Parts: sequence; C-alpha cells; structure tokens
Amino acid sequence: MGSEVSPVTIARHGSTAVITVDNPPVNAFHPDIAEAIAELAAGVGEDPDARALVITAAGRHFMAGGDIAYLKTLNAYRSERYVLRIQEVQDQLRRLPQPVIAAINGTALGGGLELALACDIRLAASNAVLGLPEVSLGIIPGAGGTQNLPRVVSLGQAKRLLFTADRITAAEALTIGLVDEVVPAGEVLTAALDLAARIARNAPLAVTAAKRAVDLGLQTGVVDGHRIEATLFAPLTESADFAEGIAAFIDKREPSFRRG
Repeated sequence: MGSEVSPVTIARHGSTAVITVDNPPVNAFHPDIAEAIAELAAGVGEDPDARALVITAAGRHFMAGGDIAYLKTLNAYRSERYVLRIQEVQDQLRRLPQPVIAAINGTALGGGLELALACDIRLAASNAVLGLPEVSLGIIPGAGGTQNLPRVVSLGQAKRLLFTADRITAAEALTIGLVDEVVPAGEVLTAALDLAARIARNAPLAVTAAKRAVDLGLQTGVVDGHRIEATLFAPLTESADFAEGIAAFIDKREPSFRRG
C-alpha cells in the first residue's frame, strides 16, 4: 500500500477491542487490509481481557468494495488464491472466542459487506448503503458472499441481491435481516461499544460457548446441534463463572466474572 502508516489499527475501549480500517478515499478492500485484520484479530483472540471485538472504518465509508486496480491484475490462479485467503480470514473471525460486531459507518459493498457478513452482529448507520455488485463487473462474490448471505437473510432475498447487484439502504437491510440495528449517522461506533459492554457483563466462557453452539449447530442438523449444545453446556456447570453467577443471583448483586 506504500504508506508507513498502517491502514488498519486497533484500540481498546475498556474490555472491547476496536479494529478500524482507514484506507482512503473509500476504504477499498485489498489483501493487505485482510492480512492486517487477521493479525490484529489473532491478538484479540489470545487476550483474556478482551470480551468483544468491533470492526469499523474511518470516514464516510465502511468498505466500498474491492480494490479495482488490484482486481484487474488477477488471473484464474491468483484470484482463487486471493478469495481462499479472504475466506480463511473470515473463518478466523468466526472462530474467535469473542463476539465480533460490525459497526457499518457508511457504504458497505462487495468485500466490505462480505467482511460484515462474517461478523456475529451487524449495526449500520442510517445513511449506510449495502450491496454485492460483483455480477455487474462480470464476477461473483468470492469472499463468502454467496454462502454467508443466504445464512443471514432469506434465500429469495439473498438471490435478489446477488442477481441484481442492487444497493439497498440501511432501513431495507434492517427489514430483511441483513443488519440487526440501525442507528443515527455518526453514532454507530458508540452503539457498537454499548452493545459490546452489555455482552461483557456476562460470563465470557458462556458467551464463547453460546457463539460456538450457534455456529457449529448451523453446520449440521438439529439433532446433532442439540448434542453440540449439551457438550458445550456441561463443562460450564463446573466453572468458577457459573459458581459466581449463582452466588451473585442469590446475593442479589452484580457478578464478577473472570473467564474461569
């Protein structure tokens, strides 16, 4: 990217880590962006004091699609390696013990929306525009869009967005379930941090187990999903966090969880 200043930075807000993409003018998605996110997210995953991760961007755009100049250089071999690596980064986000929240502060197109789809929860600013325009460029979403979108919205809505390359407003995205909350422009990071703080009040081991139960269960049938749930439930009953949660409930006080 040619700059000594990293286009991806991380900061802590209490127990919440915030990764910010700052790649002007439109925060175009690029392999270097993905690698930087992967490196910083790995550090969050190893931090026992981090209870949630927020991914956002600087400026008016979340990420307005892929880097066209880079995409023009791809051939079949390089493009397959590229999208497989992006998919690995997204899988890494899903495997994090902490919930990952996308704070969509503006335009989220192509790879930007695909990154948001890899997050557990999506919050959008009221002025955000979202879409997967790849078919209008002669390709398809290759960073998980064709697989993750139908798992978030209905099959028909997913195909509508994939086939038409339509861009939709945050309000419509909320209606179809693509985002989980819409907040006034300029307030999405604050809303994401508030959500992360509410998550952080709960037992971290239990939150991690809940995330794993949902994600693993979605990869199988309900019967096997029930077994996964039981397997994750059982050891929690012997954890210090469970003992603390019960004691706090009996004592009518706030619990003090320590991931144990």
